[in-house]
Amino acid sequence: MEPDRILYFRERLETLRVEVNDYLDSSKGASDAVQLDTSIGRLSRMDAMQDQQMALELRRRKENQLLRIQSAMDRINQGNYGLCLSCKQPIAEERLELSPDAVICVKCSSR
Repeated sequence: MEPDRILYFRERLETLRVEVNDYLDSSKGASDAVQLDTSIGRLSRMDAMQDQQMALELRRRKENQLLRIQSAMDRINQGNYGLCLSCKQPIAEERLELSPDAVICVKCSSR
């Protein structure tokens, strides 16, 4: 991959990292434990617990995305960014545009 494209994807990954960190910072309270007081009904508590679980799952996914971003940054530093970890062939830039933290090509992911 050309050096200017590597720089482009490094900047994309850094922007994505900032966005994910901002989300994680702003959503800390959404996954707090549901307070079980008697002023709300049972269904409202169930809704609140479901919302809490959804928030926890989204946080977990964002934390995993942050790990994938860091891994992609490490691959850039090692000089093997954009290469499929499975077949060692280049990952299509269109795929990297959609998911700059991709680690395998479309062909290998469909296996």
